Amino acid sequence: MPFAFSLYGLPFIQYCSFSRVSGLIVIFAYMLRFPAFLLLVFLLCAGFFSSSCRKDPLDEDSDAQLVFSRDTVRFDTVFTTVGSTYRRFKAYNFSSKSVMVSSIRLAGGANSQFRLNVDGVPGTDFTDIKIRGGDSLWIFAEVTVDPTSQNSPMLITDSVIFVTNGNIQRVLLEAVGQNVYLHYPTFVTTSGVAYSYFNCNEVWTNDKPHLIFGLAIIPSNCTLTMQPGTRVHLHNGGVLAADSNATLIVNGAHGSEVTIQGDRLEQEYSEEPGQWGYIWLSANSVNNSINWAIIRNGTIGILSDSVGSSANPTVNIANTKIRNMSLAGIFGRDTYIRGNNLLVTNCAQYAAALAYGGKYSFTHCTFANYWNIDNRTTPAVIINNWYEDADGNPVRRNLDSANFRNCIIHGDLDNEFEPDSNTTGGYNFRYYVTNTLLKTTINASDPVHFNVPTNGINQLVAFTDFANHDFTLAPGSWARNKGDAILALPYLNDLNNLSRFASGAPDAGAYEGQ
Repeated sequence: MPFAFSLYGLPFIQYCSFSRVSGLIVIFAYMLRFPAFLLLVFLLCAGFFSSSCRKDPLDEDSDAQLVFSRDTVRFDTVFTTVGSTYRRFKAYNFSSKSVMVSSIRLAGGANSQFRLNVDGVPGTDFTDIKIRGGDSLWIFAEVTVDPTSQNSPMLITDSVIFVTNGNIQRVLLEAVGQNVYLHYPTFVTTSGVAYSYFNCNEVWTNDKPHLIFGLAIIPSNCTLTMQPGTRVHLHNGGVLAADSNATLIVNGAHGSEVTIQGDRLEQEYSEEPGQWGYIWLSANSVNNSINWAIIRNGTIGILSDSVGSSANPTVNIANTKIRNMSLAGIFGRDTYIRGNNLLVTNCAQYAAALAYGGKYSFTHCTFANYWNIDNRTTPAVIINNWYEDADGNPVRRNLDSANFRNCIIHGDLDNEFEPDSNTTGGYNFRYYVTNTLLKTTINASDPVHFNVPTNGINQLVAFTDFANHDFTLAPGSWARNKGDAILALPYLNDLNNLSRFASGAPDAGAYEGQ
């Protein structure tokens, strides 16, 4: 609609669609008849035309970018039946000029489980959205979840892609896709670490999965117990930690193991390492126990970080499989670990890194590293008693014991067992290997550290099908009947819950050959 007014009885009609030149011609005609008054009008209207009818300048700088109210939009609603929920976020233009966002779209396109609404318009793909200088734009994202479907992922993910002057930016979308117990951070440290505490003395069962975001901590003087069949999923970088004087008890059973893994359940992620952080048994956590568990696809399976001088193990690990870790299966730092019937396989660096001293005892364990994602140069098992501080100075500690009894230490490198000692100043470096199949290039004839007659150095291991994670023993394996029967007595059954004494002497490693 035009804006109309009368000046001294003369109609004056101005359209913003007039060009600046056309407007000046009209004004000039009136000035010929009313020069005094219309000189003022000329000045006012010239400013009006220049300020109100000029084009809004665009910021076309190749460095122009938007700023978002959040980089990840999380839908933390947990549904028990089919339901929808939405979240919103803002895109800010902090430039003094307008920017033209050439594209706003869902990465998943029309197949995404998310839907968008941009500036009141629903869809999945939007073009040429202008955001004025100093202004912002609301984006609404909606998702529909069917937690009852067997095909629903643990976590539904997508991203909103923004293209501004050729610059590509993303805002991640995450929604819980199943009916789970959600453990979401409630605190943030000054350094930006998001964390939460479990309730004291929680007991988890197998009724529905647990999904952990961030750092989830068992409080001091409290216990977290996981019953048989409990399913635990950790989101990217997630950590399950036991605080000082806290205790983690994983109490699975044969055929009803506790599973701890990432939250990507699609087939293509089934053997993908590094999907989550680690289980952290922090300094002075106590009486931790992990029995009948499957721990897979993280960064470190178990990080035990306590003081090795303790009279009791920081953690007892039994009847447990750990595999596909992007760093190490077991990482002990001056701690006390006791393990039996363990299968630790396929880790980017170490199946077991027993570092900075401590105490370690492993009986009927198989450490087999056939990592094939990239080039591994580190042994399956390393033991050491020192490290370098920030200034490059060696810091030594006592390795009071590291015993491997009735075990298998093997892999696809020539050397899969590496003692790394620094005993300057009289520090202990004690380890002993007996009745063990050992692949190594070190001198394994030292009777102080090796029970030479009982060990099979670089003998045929003959796993049934290690490429498909079957580490049972084939008939030709040296490890058959090579275990010490007395050492095996506390562990009568193997990792398949079969008797070790059904056919003579027990076998070395976690499995009894059939």
